[in-house]
Amino acid sequence: MFKNKQGNSIIEVMVVIVILTVGIIGTYGILNGGQKLSTTGENRVKAINIAREWMEAVENIRDTNWIKFSGDYTNCWKSKDYNPLCIGNLTTDYIFSPGSYVLVQSGMFWTLSGTITPLPYDSGYMNQFAVYLDSHGLTSHSWNNTLCSFLKTTDCKTIFTREIQITHPDNDHMKVNSIVKWVDASKISEPYTINLETTFTNWKKKF
Repeated sequence: MFKNKQGNSIIEVMVVIVILTVGIIGTYGILNGGQKLSTTGENRVKAINIAREWMEAVENIRDTNWIKFSGDYTNCWKSKDYNPLCIGNLTTDYIFSPGSYVLVQSGMFWTLSGTITPLPYDSGYMNQFAVYLDSHGLTSHSWNNTLCSFLKTTDCKTIFTREIQITHPDNDHMKVNSIVKWVDASKISEPYTINLETTFTNWKKKF
């Protein structure tokens, strides 16, 4: 009885090909998954730094108010736009209203622009709270033509958004949430979210 060696060889080759194909696909899946996790980890670190940067900017606003209005810490420590009409004013006309803001730099000082009513993430939110790169490569809420030209691109918008939420538990406390959202290749159905929260106090108030 003769054995069909040629037929056996073809089957063996096909089995080897199938095994190699499965191995290659599996390896690609592992590498692809690892790359996505690496990208997400990198983006998470960036998001935390972006959120912390703006939290520190809000703290800077409070500290600047203390310097500008040292004679009236009670009414002016959370003055909006460093408005001197806060002095002696017992109303809330010149402080940050509860709500959502973006931070902008006006000359040497930070200011909060708002109040903004956030839209859904996929239909306006990304433009309301978009994060760009400024002329120093730092994050900004405004588009910078000079840097975009340097980078040879027409859009310096990053994948991140940043929203500042302010509430007032009482007259001597201001709760601030710095919220950064983004979508990357590992998660496209809904954004990742970093939400840093702190409460600034008017500890310089003279009792």
